[in-house]
Amino acid sequence: MTIYEQIQRALDYIELGLFGPLRERDAAREAGMSVRSFNRWFWAVTGRSYREYVVKRRLREATRMLFSSESRVLDVALAVGYGTHESFSRAFKGEFGISPLQFRRDRCDPRGEARLDMVKEMYMGVVIRDLPEMLAVAFEGFAPEPESVAGAKLAAWQKAHPAGGRPRRVFGHNIDRQGNLDHNPKNVGYKFLATIESPDEAVGERTEVIRAGRFAVTGIEGSFEKDPTGRWIMEGWGRMNAMIRQKGFTAKACPRWFEEELEPVQAGNLRMDLYLEIESG
Repeated sequence: MTIYEQIQRALDYIELGLFGPLRERDAAREAGMSVRSFNRWFWAVTGRSYREYVVKRRLREATRMLFSSESRVLDVALAVGYGTHESFSRAFKGEFGISPLQFRRDRCDPRGEARLDMVKEMYMGVVIRDLPEMLAVAFEGFAPEPESVAGAKLAAWQKAHPAGGRPRRVFGHNIDRQGNLDHNPKNVGYKFLATIESPDEAVGERTEVIRAGRFAVTGIEGSFEKDPTGRWIMEGWGRMNAMIRQKGFTAKACPRWFEEELEPVQAGNLRMDLYLEIESG
């Protein structure tokens, strides 16, 4: 299962409970995560904290109710989780710039945060996702232990410069001696890319732009201790390639690919989402 499928489960839970009590721990349980991990990944993937997203979705529903029904403002407030007219009015005006009464008087159209969907296309256990352009700090390592060397540099930087806002995502891929993307599994180098919101966060480290693109994404989990051959990784790439062939997608010429490490379901395992760039449209 990919991180997008996990977050989608939480989003579905939110939509079903917009007019009732919504508990973060229950959303995390739906996603199959600890609350701490859920907090981090929900914000990293959606661009909103859980609380912010819930508030915005409820206020969107409030605009719909104010537009399409004759319910009292207090009843609308109670329906979307506010205990008083005053607290609802403050939140509503903070979000939309006008009071609920003025919104109704002006016959404004519904507005606000539309429902998010992380999984719009999925075939054979592979999700199709459009990644936005992202700025990232790059850390490289080379043989004999390229991933360990790059990982140590990344860990030291993260410890010295923790994210102050949106949690960072970390993508990785093989590189050649010149630091270019390499498709050879027997790689001489490895690069980690940690996303940042502003160039100032790089603090002197080299940055790269991860270009926007469309990707096929599938999740894998396994253990080199139990399977030193890494067959479970090859099965993930095989599943992705089979889906691309059978569903008529086309991989880009010299496609970009990434790995994104996630919290494992089973302790001691390695879990990742694998990304392969495909043609758009």
